Amino acid sequence: MTNSLDPAAVWREFCSRIAEAGAAVLDDPAAAGARNQAEGLRCLSRQLVFAVQDAVEFRDADFPALHRFDDDVTKWGGPNTDNNYLRCSIDPAGLYRLTADVTGCRGAILSLYEGDMQLGRYGVYSECSLHELSLEDGRLEMMIAPDRPAGAANWMATNPEARYLGIRVYVCDWTNDAVPDFYIERLDGSGDRPERLTVDRMAQALDEAADWVATSVPFWLRFVEGVRERYGDNILTPPLAAQGGADNIAYGGGFWNLGDDEAWLITFEPPEAFTWSIQTHTWPWFESGDLAHAQTSLNDTQAHTDRDGLVRAVVCHQDPGTPNWIDTEGRQVGMCIYRWIGASDAPVAEGSVVPLAELRSHLPADHPTVTPNERRSVMAARRRGVHRRFRR
Repeated sequence: MTNSLDPAAVWREFCSRIAEAGAAVLDDPAAAGARNQAEGLRCLSRQLVFAVQDAVEFRDADFPALHRFDDDVTKWGGPNTDNNYLRCSIDPAGLYRLTADVTGCRGAILSLYEGDMQLGRYGVYSECSLHELSLEDGRLEMMIAPDRPAGAANWMATNPEARYLGIRVYVCDWTNDAVPDFYIERLDGSGDRPERLTVDRMAQALDEAADWVATSVPFWLRFVEGVRERYGDNILTPPLAAQGGADNIAYGGGFWNLGDDEAWLITFEPPEAFTWSIQTHTWPWFESGDLAHAQTSLNDTQAHTDRDGLVRAVVCHQDPGTPNWIDTEGRQVGMCIYRWIGASDAPVAEGSVVPLAELRSHLPADHPTVTPNERRSVMAARRRGVHRRFRR
């Protein structure tokens, strides 16, 4: 085994590219301000952690392993707080078997796709829902191959451009919904272990990781900046399908821009849907808000519905004492998104900015009041839910 590259030069080049990418992001006008600078450093470090791990550890399509991403710490691209995201590399010419005990799982979407939209890889070539598949005593066996293997009850057809298997697991009841342990193996491979690592292979992986960081963070900065410029502040868009999103998801939302004494009251009729949610994303980094220490999201299992059948969410900086508080974490500007998933209808959410002192006059007389002790109890349950989903 020989190496054609100098390992020290490979490392210097990688570090240089990361430094240049970080400087470009932190010098971006959208990143101005002390909080944005601090969160920009965190965003860069999170993207770097994901990119290196993905490129170095999880690119072997002969020995694939599903790994988690877009969780409570590796956030990018506006993730759904109620999803556990998994992915692995595949060879589109290969034969794979995916297995899991999915007993108690709320649902999952399986996709074969090209790559990541921020890298210009938009293709989604095959997609199916867990509810569409045949199970035996709660166990899933899915074959993934160009042609259907004989006797396969479940099969996803690969495409020559597909390089990843992705799984979105829906964990809506953070206390009770099961988080399956998916396992994938290649059945037509040769050899019993990966090829020995070389400097050339590490150089390629580090180059791909640097490409990711240099491309991904600026892409999402421009993405959210463009959306805000198009629609303005404190205006909600209707639910529509999004490029790069799953086929059965409709997204609506907008940007808040609120003073300390203001609230954005968002009202909607819940859709007839598999699930729905409303949540925050940070400006300008397009990360999800803090899941564990702030109520930055609510879904159909968590939100309060008034007796008139409407959900009233309150986006503001301080606790308004209402059940559906969407905590801005003190951000003057941020993004609030609602998702209708597997919906048969598409109700449009309506929003209005009201003085916080007058909020109660805009709510039904019997709208509940949440005490500080009750809020602490809710937040303790959220923290336990985050730990259950991600700390294992």
